[in-house]
Amino acid sequence: MKNFSDSFGNLDDFQVGDLVFWKNFDTRELGVISKLFLLQEGGRNVAHARIFRLQDKKYIDLPTIILKIEQKKN
Repeated sequence: MKNFSDSFGNLDDFQVGDLVFWKNFDTRELGVISKLFLLQEGGRNVAHARIFRLQDKKYIDLPTIILKIEQKKN
């Protein structure tokens, strides 16, 4: 995999299929990573993940810096 050390956030700790969680105010949300990518924001590369959110079965894009791994893909 390409080295993403010049990006804000990290793609190396995640892979497609990982179950992740994040906090949305006081709510803990769960989702499965379906895609990892870099976006140019404010002149920097920011690591993002496309997440299939389990609560409402919709896709959202989130920066990886807010994600925590619940369970790694086998």
